[in-house]
Amino acid sequence: MPGGRRPRRRRRGGKSASCIDCLGEDILFEIFLRLPSLATLIRAALTCRAWRSAVASSPSFRRRFRALHPAPTLGLFFSPFGPVQYPNAPAFPAFVPTRRPDRDLAAAVRGGDFFLTSIQHLHGPDMPPCWDVFDCRDGFLMLNDWDECLLLLFNPLSRSNRGSFLSSEDILDDCRGCGVMVDPQFIYSEEDPSSFRVVWLAHDESRVRAAVFSSDTWEWRNLPWFQVLRRPRADRQWVMKGMQANGMFIYWVCNNRESIITLDTTTMEFSLSDLPQYLRNREVNFVIGETRNGAPCIVYAFELFVGVFLRTTDDTGVERWELGRLVDLGTRIQHLLRDLPDDLDEMMNVVAIRNGFVYLATSKMHHDPRNPCWFLSLCLETMELEKLFQRTFDGDVCPYVLSWPRSLVGNYGKFALEVAP
Repeated sequence: MPGGRRPRRRRRGGKSASCIDCLGEDILFEIFLRLPSLATLIRAALTCRAWRSAVASSPSFRRRFRALHPAPTLGLFFSPFGPVQYPNAPAFPAFVPTRRPDRDLAAAVRGGDFFLTSIQHLHGPDMPPCWDVFDCRDGFLMLNDWDECLLLLFNPLSRSNRGSFLSSEDILDDCRGCGVMVDPQFIYSEEDPSSFRVVWLAHDESRVRAAVFSSDTWEWRNLPWFQVLRRPRADRQWVMKGMQANGMFIYWVCNNRESIITLDTTTMEFSLSDLPQYLRNREVNFVIGETRNGAPCIVYAFELFVGVFLRTTDDTGVERWELGRLVDLGTRIQHLLRDLPDDLDEMMNVVAIRNGFVYLATSKMHHDPRNPCWFLSLCLETMELEKLFQRTFDGDVCPYVLSWPRSLVGNYGKFALEVAP
């Protein structure tokens, strides 16, 4: 060119000065942290092997992402009613999605098997389904077949079956009087997707013991009997259904609403403590779970008030429950649920807690199926209330929370890192 130099031609096949494949992990993680939800992260991380490996091999990134983006709830599973009492109700566990306006979450529900069709064949073509929901953690449903004494772990999202195994046969050995088994609890490891445990509690007239199933041995192991009551109880069942906090502690409340039986899952030792005085009122319903940071908590409801007890340790090392927060939800409920009938019960019911989110119902569980019931979620950190859906019948509730897929935790199976020869 006159008066100047010719522009340099770009070589064919030459690489651009910057490309997305050249991003370092630190920059990649900062981009991923700005994604709106776990569902979006899963889609992005599975785009290529390098991105999947970066997320899967970094526990610190997963902790940061969980802190910024709580795992969303896809919906609630409801245990089926008995066919005799409710002949028109479904005999299989029912799932109701939360219907949040997130395309990735909606796509996850559409792509999963939340009707549980993948396991219906396990009963044979001529046998009706008889699965009941016991627990729901880490994306897996723990289902029970009472007829076959069989437990099954099934993931509706991945349509994968982690395995089935018989319930503990000798947990009631050496019991005094009539022994009773309480619903089991599923415990998983966030950083080892291949490992899990199931804890099944049994009690006789004054003691409790637990049977522990381990995925390492695929066998049950009985813990020693633990004395709870000074005097034998004539009640056939004096221990309520178990509740757990972050997989570290499992709690069973005695039916007299005075004591709590606690199992530390790290030491597998039982302990006995007092239930807070206010919760001994049978008009107050409560659930034990965990806050967003994993700390144990008790959330209770009385009328339209919701309170939170936190587990604290005093100067002498003694642990106890202390009231941390009490909130009146009346105005917020009225704002959310304007179309409710005038004869709505002035009572909220706590039905479940997961990862710092409390699930509430506007009617008592097992209510009259002719009356509608609204289900809501409450964030313990912000106290933000969200309307989920309405149902005309219900059973025991298990929230289904979107979990980290096994392909994004460590390098296992077909996702193992390739080693250069």
